[in-house]
This record gives sequence, C-alpha cells and structure tokens, in this order.
Amino acid sequence: MAGGADHLGFKVIMLAPAWVQRHTGASYLVPAFFVSLFSVANIFLIWRIARRAGADEREAPWATAAMAASNSMFYWARHVMPFDVAMFWALACLYVGLKPAARWWDSVLAGALGCAAFVTYNGYWAMVACALTAHVLSAWPAWKSGCVRAVAGLVGLVGSFALLLGFVCVGLDVDLLGLVADENGGAKAATYLSFSGSITQGDFHEGAQVFFDYLWRTERATSLVWAVALVASGWWFARCDPTTRRRGILWAGCIVALMTILIVGSNVLEKFVIYGRLARQVVPFCSLLVGWTAARIFARERQAVWKERLALMGLAGCAAGSMAAPLQQEFPRSFHLRASHFVTSYRNLHAPADPMGTMPEKFRFLYNDFIWPEADRTPQPQHIELMAEAHPLQWRPYLYEGFNAAQRAQIEATDIRMRLILLKD
Repeated sequence: MAGGADHLGFKVIMLAPAWVQRHTGASYLVPAFFVSLFSVANIFLIWRIARRAGADEREAPWATAAMAASNSMFYWARHVMPFDVAMFWALACLYVGLKPAARWWDSVLAGALGCAAFVTYNGYWAMVACALTAHVLSAWPAWKSGCVRAVAGLVGLVGSFALLLGFVCVGLDVDLLGLVADENGGAKAATYLSFSGSITQGDFHEGAQVFFDYLWRTERATSLVWAVALVASGWWFARCDPTTRRRGILWAGCIVALMTILIVGSNVLEKFVIYGRLARQVVPFCSLLVGWTAARIFARERQAVWKERLALMGLAGCAAGSMAAPLQQEFPRSFHLRASHFVTSYRNLHAPADPMGTMPEKFRFLYNDFIWPEADRTPQPQHIELMAEAHPLQWRPYLYEGFNAAQRAQIEATDIRMRLILLKD
C-alpha cells in the first residue's frame, strides 16, 4: 500500500470496505456504495458551505440543486475512484476555512483536511490551494490574522502528511527510512509532489480545449447555466451590499483561479495534461455561483415564486437531458455476464446440431474490455452477431481521460460496440 505516491489516502480509506468484504463475503457493491456516500456528501457540503459563507434560505438550496444537477458529479459517483473522496476533503477544508472568526486551530484543521484531499487524489491540489487561499483571504483586512491562518494552515497540511507517513510505517510495519527515502537516497516523500504533475498522457496544447469541451459534452445545457451565472454575477457585483458581493466574488474568483491554474499548467507550462476529472474541480464553485446569482435575481422579482419554480424545473430538465446518456450505458463486466447467460441458452438450444461439442470455440467477444490507447482493427472472420451494446468509450466524456486527439479520432472512427459473435463454419 505504501509502495507508491498514487492515492495513498484512498488506499487507507478503502481499508474499511475491504474489511467488510473480507469478513462478510460481500460483493463488489460494498466499496461502490461506500464511495458513493462521499459523492452524496459533497452535495450536502455545498449547502453547508453556502450557509457558512452567509447565503440565505434561497441561495443555499439553489447552490445545492445546481450541484445535484451536475452530470459530472452524477456519473463519477458510480465508479470506485478517489476523485469524489478527495473532493469531499477539499470541500470540508473550504467549509472549515470559512468559519467566522476562525482561530488558529481551525486553520490547522483546514490544512489537515487539505492534506487528506491531496493524498487521496494528488490531482486535486489546485482545489485545495483555492480552499486554503479563501481561508486566508477571509481574514481581510486583518492582515496579521491572515498571516496566522497561513502559517497554521501550512502546519496542518505538512504535519498531517508526516503523521500519515508515520501511521503507514507503524501500522504496516514498514521501515520509515525505506518509505521516506528510495534506493538512490532521494526523498521519496517528494514523489507526492511530482506525482500530482505526472498526468502527461494526452496533449499539453489541448488543455483549454479539453477543459471547455469536456464540460460542454458532459453537462450540456447545465454548463450554459453556469456560463450565464458567471456573466450575470459581474452585473450584480455592483448592485448588492459588500458582504453579499464578497461572497459572489469568492465563488467567481475560485472558478477563474482553477481555470487559470489548469490551462496555464497545461498549455503554457506543459506540466500536466487536463483530464475530465481535473476539469470537474470547478463544478462545486459553479454551483455556488449559480446559487448566488439565482438568489440575486429572484430576490428582486415581484411574484417570483412561480418564476423560481419554473427555473428549478428548467434546471431539472437540463440535468435529465445530460444524465440520460450515462443512465443508458452498460459496462464490459455487465455485458460479459449477460452474454455468458445468452451463450449457455444458445448452446442448450443448438446442442443437437453440435454433437462434437465444438460450438464453444466459435463464440468470441469483441471490444468487451477497456480500450487503450487505440481500438484494435484486426479483421474478424465471417461471423454472426448475436449481441451488441454501445461501449462506454462511445460516450465522448470518457475519451478525455488520457486519450490524445489522434487516439480519440481513431476510436470514434472505429465500431467499438461490445459484441458477442459466433464464427461461421
């Protein structure tokens, strides 16, 4: 578990469902359910963050609804991956950091939560940076308090990382020197920093294009709601009280900061390639800004109740439209299981015509697995297609997870439907 820098925190957290599986013989659904709880908790945290930042009873529900309407949040919730777990810690860091009159121990806790997010999935370091920066800047104009928050937050961040290494060493009986230093004497802990920038599969120069294209193809009309909220917020900044304005600027600033960090890091510095899972870091802040903008709009509308309900129905419609595609997907494991039952029935039905028992050798699966880096185009013998289902990679957002432009084009130009075929004699 401690052999690499990849997702150490996620490995530690997943010990809980692993223990349940080992002692109860439960299925793979246990870790899936466990991870999905973090996805749901992220929606709840948006409501808590909005309220802590000063949102009223109109703004906070709007922000929560916008988060729940995100297709990116929806379809990743079904995968046993560290992304939503890391986002949970990052949002918890933001929640603690926005505590009114926060003391130094709150800063330490915020730093510790930021560390948890970083070691769970290193790629979300930019979100952690935004959360901790918001914590420091929320002390303005008391610059001394801001300095204390910065130092205490750094102590919490670095100290928690050191404690985690110690826990792994003691709990797994790992040589501390072997964990901290590699065989060449280099600092192994530094690999956590380098790993967060090791996302290099794909094209650096596509950073900005992938960022916006992923959000559009994933969210569709919901992304237009975000864009309208971002543009409209600029108009409302000059028409609201300072406290409300400050909150709106915070959400918009986090969106712009994340966009800048990701695009500059990819297009300009060529340190990491933007994947879909990196672009989705802006979703929580887009949701918070949607809530802020909606509250400003409907607060000044006369008889706004029916208009607000109509707008919520529109948001729900946007969500339904974007979520329709992932709801219809089938994955290779499920297809293989369904096809195996079909093969059994087919063989029983045609057993009299196959006295030599050679039929099993004639069944073949096509593209019933993960495809990387390109689709196999080996010609198949003459055959009968018995079953077919769309491959998950035929849904474009999945092609923004490490594939470059040429690979995406090759896969999209190939018929990669998952198929069960029967070879002809």
